[in-house]
Amino acid sequence: MEMRLLTTDGERNVFARRLADARAQHGASFRDAGRTQASNMIRLRAADIYALFDSECDPAERMTAGVVLHDLETFPQSCDQPDLSHFAPRSVLECSDHWSLSRGAGMHAWRGIAVQVVRRTPGAVLVYLAAGRSDHGGFYSAMGFVNAGAAVEYPYLEGPDRGRLWVQPMILEGEALAKLTAKVHQLKIETPDNYRTIRFDNSDRLRPAPNRFVPGISGMAAAHAPL
Repeated sequence: MEMRLLTTDGERNVFARRLADARAQHGASFRDAGRTQASNMIRLRAADIYALFDSECDPAERMTAGVVLHDLETFPQSCDQPDLSHFAPRSVLECSDHWSLSRGAGMHAWRGIAVQVVRRTPGAVLVYLAAGRSDHGGFYSAMGFVNAGAAVEYPYLEGPDRGRLWVQPMILEGEALAKLTAKVHQLKIETPDNYRTIRFDNSDRLRPAPNRFVPGISGMAAAHAPL
């Protein structure tokens, strides 16, 4: 199993189609269309896009899950909240567009992106979850993320509230980020090309905190971050 950085327009176009398929499959009430579509394309062009594959030989069309990642120096945070001005922009990573189309693939994609996150030694990791999607909130809470203020309007997707989409900011920092870092360092991975590709055994998992129920991880497709 491997997580790959997508580098061509063709690969990124497949990612966009699979993301749309995942949102439709899981009944998401938001979409990448209309007035927000052009700005969302600019955001995605600035980001690193990663996809999960069962085999290193699989073509782009066989990706099973994916995640988008950028630091706030490369592209600003998607919403003006929370206030992260006490961090250097490069030290804050925003994860978004976490999706999966097969059982368990969302968890494996999280493991792959966690390796990418930890190797950049961030001060904080930011996600925006579609407000009311408590299944995804439970997963991120179990991984150490906490709510960072009230729900805010998300500018890059259209939602059900007169075209507006409300999202809940969550942040991972401090001791919780240190615990994730320690867990990632215990993973057995191979990276033949300086982390453009990460290979791992699908039995080696990043497990959430003990005794925490994590619903909804068999198939994810939240607003921006899955996230």
